[in-house]
Amino acid sequence: MTGAGSVLALVLLEWTTGWVGAAAWTQSWKVVRRGHFRITAWIVVALALATVGSVFASDSDGTLRALAVALAALALAYLVVQYLDSDLPGAAAGGIAAAAGLVALGSAATQIHAWPDALALLGLASGAVFLGAVTNGMMLGHWYLNQPGLKPWALERLTVLSATGVIASGLLGLASVSLLADASTAGAVLGLPGFGEDFGVAFFGVWIVLLGFTGWVVWAARRCVKIRSIQSATGLYYVALLTAGVSEFLVRYLMVNAT
Repeated sequence: MTGAGSVLALVLLEWTTGWVGAAAWTQSWKVVRRGHFRITAWIVVALALATVGSVFASDSDGTLRALAVALAALALAYLVVQYLDSDLPGAAAGGIAAAAGLVALGSAATQIHAWPDALALLGLASGAVFLGAVTNGMMLGHWYLNQPGLKPWALERLTVLSATGVIASGLLGLASVSLLADASTAGAVLGLPGFGEDFGVAFFGVWIVLLGFTGWVVWAARRCVKIRSIQSATGLYYVALLTAGVSEFLVRYLMVNAT
């Protein structure tokens, strides 16, 4: 997979997989009202459809395209079961969709030039956990306004998952520093001539800073949850979602352009 289209496809695939997976985990606790998951499911379906479009627009093979379509179909099934009377079908359908997304990420990993398949898959999977946890944390923080009796431990669990995603992404990034920092970055400075192709190290450094800052924000959100300041934690999750998204686009850009 090469080019900007592949970067977008990878990030959207990660995001869809992580979002539905973290939502399914949250639903398995049976403490959050169904309205939260209905809203989440509608957005996941839209994101899954965007993923299908981006995968078809990239230079991916037929297998990945078929898996992206399957993920979208399972995301739709996750939405449908939210209108049943039990949380169990939702948790199960979401888990199956996340598993399908992981298979799709595995297929994508085999198509990334210059990367060992296992290392690429671990990197993409950690990114899915990272994006999924941060997004679900932001979404659940808002839901406390609709469910005043919801206990803080629900959001606290997502702060732990978010921190896990940050740490896993960081460790895998350091393990693959030679691939990321040596990435070809032609046209990185607005396509201006004379700047060469040596921005890989600089971009890797920016990614580390963004990841570290996101980790600090998640830690701060956790502290807010501890003192029951849920809306402060939600505000921090807005920042975390922004920096997490930028950092994932940046690291996937370096991944796709490895030499």
